[in-house]
Amino acid sequence: MLMTPIDEYAPDGGELVRFSLTSDTPEGATHPAPPSYVQENHIRRLLTNQAAGVAQSAWVGVVFDVPGRLDTAAMAAALKVWTRRHPTLLTWFSVEENGTNGGTEGGTEGTGNGATRIQRHALAAETVAITPESLGPHDSPAAIRARLVDLFDSGTNPLSWPPLVTGAVLREDSSTVYYAVDHCHSDGLSSLLVFSELRALYEAEVTGVAAELPETGSYVDFCALERERSAAIGADSPEVRRWLEFLAGGPATSFPLPLGTEPGRTYPKISLSMDLLDAAETDAFAKACKALGGGQSAGFLAALGVSGYELAGHASYRGLSVVHTRDERRWMRAQGWFINLVPVEFAVGEPGGEPGGEQGGEQGEKQGGEPGSAARGFGDILSAAQLAFVEAQKMSGVSPLRVMELIPGVSVQPGAGAVLPMVSFIDLRHAPGSQDWTAAKCDGLAGPGTSTDVPIWINRLWDRTYVKVTYPDTAEARRNVPLFLEHLRAVLREIARTGEYRGEHRGEHRSDRG
Repeated sequence: MLMTPIDEYAPDGGELVRFSLTSDTPEGATHPAPPSYVQENHIRRLLTNQAAGVAQSAWVGVVFDVPGRLDTAAMAAALKVWTRRHPTLLTWFSVEENGTNGGTEGGTEGTGNGATRIQRHALAAETVAITPESLGPHDSPAAIRARLVDLFDSGTNPLSWPPLVTGAVLREDSSTVYYAVDHCHSDGLSSLLVFSELRALYEAEVTGVAAELPETGSYVDFCALERERSAAIGADSPEVRRWLEFLAGGPATSFPLPLGTEPGRTYPKISLSMDLLDAAETDAFAKACKALGGGQSAGFLAALGVSGYELAGHASYRGLSVVHTRDERRWMRAQGWFINLVPVEFAVGEPGGEPGGEQGGEQGEKQGGEPGSAARGFGDILSAAQLAFVEAQKMSGVSPLRVMELIPGVSVQPGAGAVLPMVSFIDLRHAPGSQDWTAAKCDGLAGPGTSTDVPIWINRLWDRTYVKVTYPDTAEARRNVPLFLEHLRAVLREIARTGEYRGEHRGEHRSDRG
């Protein structure tokens, strides 16, 4: 499974079908569970960008093929079972003035915005009906893509129900199932689970043999539990102190090389994917990291740190890493946004020998930083990265937005409409059904939008490890982002080949820097 921008998606033509979700009580009822922190931040970011006229694709999607012409009645029945299995899909939110509808019950004051609160609403599962609706033949990939973009953008919203759009492209030899949902209700793993679960439920409807799916919890329950746990976190909690220590060094480091962006301005988003290692190289890299006392996640962070040091002179790696919050068995197969961001910081260059500043991109250059060679051995860098990552994982239970609530004046985000730069690594081989993705043409979809920085996703598949980034559409970013990724790939391949890193290629790209 890759992460394909919707404007690059090119499915075969066929009859386009949409599965319409309706309810005989569409007004629903208020629900006492508050939004999770990431849900609240997502909603407020969406509202901020809408007010500013800034485009934001709020959905995540997945597509996959099934053999033959899809039985639409069977799929509609499967979808009904599936939505009832995941109660978050039966909910939506409204933004209200504080004090309305009975005060603060069921909502939360906004982080940094006490004038409004966010209220959850929910439907009873038995009120939901799902019916197939033909949208007619669409003979070209461009026609299907254009229709899907319209459906996804208009049909996924955290402030209305349903928050999802699903359907199929019907053909006689194979059919393509499509699914998109507002990000409020899904994360990367949740998107992966759509393939295995929905396919199993569809096959059960077709064959009459019940699907064997594990019991799962509700993300709605998780949201309430998260807020309950967060209420016990005070300004003097160790996790909050660690956040403050990290923030005292400045904001999370942005992309190491210049992006040519201007403060306060957003830019159209460009997506780029690049293979880093093949299967054998990935195995060799993982073994090298293990031999040096670290794991894969720390190994990739260490390699990012080396690249930032050699290309931009950053003697320390300072960034935000994605960690999951599925800390109980009941959450493992649940649909929801089970992630948090944690601060990771470790030394790359020799202490006292820092050749550059702590800030990213242009800021590092202004402080006199020059690119250098990693003076420490990779084993030392990896050990520091491993220790930092392990300590950071202990902070998975405290949202940076809770820190902002507790400490007036502290800001983790550069702005209410911005996405934080972050790094995510996931070994996708552990996802259910991952060995079937290639044959089923299973792929993730992402929408267009705007960008100011470079979030990084590193994903391990069965046959390779690849990196996916998005970045602002500027001349400098178009030059420097591929340059950095090529350098990262060279670092990783040297480690895979030799079990160490001595910078055999170092310096070969420096003349191209910004």
